[in-house]
Amino acid sequence: MVKDIIDGIKDTEARAAAILEDARKEKAGLIAKAKDDARKMVDEAEERGKGIVKEALARAGEEAARKVEEIASREAKDIEAVRGEASGRIDQAVEIIIKKMTS
Repeated sequence: MVKDIIDGIKDTEARAAAILEDARKEKAGLIAKAKDDARKMVDEAEERGKGIVKEALARAGEEAARKVEEIASREAKDIEAVRGEASGRIDQAVEIIIKKMTS
């Protein structure tokens, strides 16, 4: 009878040790999976971030090109206006010079 009790205790201890070992293995597996999942999440976030930066840079480049084009267009109009104004004054200056020379 004592031997049966001792054998029962040993058996219970062995099962407890096996349960603890299984728990340790499961814990290690869960930790490894959590680390892997976290690494994947970081990688995905990094890729999304790179995509967002690329899109922002593309939009900024387009906006800069549009502004440059707008400025160039305004400058071309201003240059044309100055040329037109100068052309009219040249004609006036030529007339004044001709009148002075013929007077």
